[in-house]
Amino acid sequence: MINEVFIFFMRKNRPLTILIVMAAAYIGIYAFIVRPYIAPVSIFHTPAIRNPDRVSAGYTLIAPYNNALNADAKNKGAVYLTDMLGRPVHSWTTDRQVLSAQLLPNNHLLVAMEAPRYSEMYPGGGNTGVIQELDWSSRVVREIVHESAHHDVAVLQNGNIAFASWEKLPRSIAQEIRGGIPGTELKGDIWSDEIIELDPAGNTVWSWHAHEHLRPAIDIIDQSLSRSGWTYINGISHVPENPIDGEEAYLVSIRSINTVILIRKRDGEIIWRSPKGILNTQHDPSVLPNGAIMVFDNGFTRTPSPIPLYGSRVVVIDPKTNTVTWTFDGGPGVMDKLAFYGPLVGGAQQLPNGNVLITDGPRGHIFEVTPEKEIVWDIISPFTTKMSGAFPINFLFKARRYTEDEVAFPDTTAPAFNRVGHTIATSLTWLYPWR
Repeated sequence: MINEVFIFFMRKNRPLTILIVMAAAYIGIYAFIVRPYIAPVSIFHTPAIRNPDRVSAGYTLIAPYNNALNADAKNKGAVYLTDMLGRPVHSWTTDRQVLSAQLLPNNHLLVAMEAPRYSEMYPGGGNTGVIQELDWSSRVVREIVHESAHHDVAVLQNGNIAFASWEKLPRSIAQEIRGGIPGTELKGDIWSDEIIELDPAGNTVWSWHAHEHLRPAIDIIDQSLSRSGWTYINGISHVPENPIDGEEAYLVSIRSINTVILIRKRDGEIIWRSPKGILNTQHDPSVLPNGAIMVFDNGFTRTPSPIPLYGSRVVVIDPKTNTVTWTFDGGPGVMDKLAFYGPLVGGAQQLPNGNVLITDGPRGHIFEVTPEKEIVWDIISPFTTKMSGAFPINFLFKARRYTEDEVAFPDTTAPAFNRVGHTIATSLTWLYPWR
């Protein structure tokens, strides 16, 4: 009866019927075609893609992190894979909050997270202790428990992994350590680092002890940092052929002494150090295809005071001349620089087309810049953890971008960048001046 009345009404009111159909089409086109491509997710209040012709297309991996939630085992973690519009195309669920996450070529996810309990108190910040490999369905297929592990994990081409592990300094060496805030040792002890490389079966195949190669006389803790950790390795990457002598090496960020070093694997020798004064509490070092070294330079304790006058930046250093060849910061003014300031974490990844994906971790701000410093892609991570305080947390250690052919993504995975859809949607935006 209701349908018959409706049909009769529509036949008697054709102009109104046409208007209703047009309005429905207008709304439908916006909701299902235009809005998904132009929804503002950027700090610029624009869509993520700011210049479709200059972006390096791929999926972005984001792991929001809030270690305050780890006190309750009921609080699970999550890792998200997004397309170029910042929309999730896949996600994983983890036992705890994930600090470090990366995709393996077989589409498995490698994560580092806190251990459920610790038998020892270690220097604060970045402690993990559990490394897991998850398949596409979040099923754990491998687990490594090493409670003193912390921060980053390096994956080698042969399937081995390497990570930093806290190691208590012998008293004879600890008494020689200079710098840091007096009286801030951890229960009277100073900790250093061991780097451990494991094969797929979990066997230790290589290790390196920082205290055997660093020198207390020149490797001095930043005056504004705790003396609990002499080294505090927060970033590690494997280098098959290093730019100094072509041998296999590890590139390592040592936060407490504001230094990045290159360690030759064959004999453990330090064959390169970043020049003094360039870096400050840095993260995420990597060797670029041209042999240069890129680092996220946090600037947490950089002087002059008041801190943080100069904010953060990304720098590229030529290790053969020790000169800075490229930088990106917020701009010339103090407010500009403070707009890009990640004091505790951050990342920088060179993409296939030469652009750089930068992570301002504390703010969950991820953006892509060209060598000419044009920002061509930009999002504020929409992925937050359960609240532990007054505000949602979208903090992350670092994001990573993966091309569609870099990982064996399942055939059902949505495209990383639907260029046709993006073009159609953006060309229709003139229909929606109110958006």
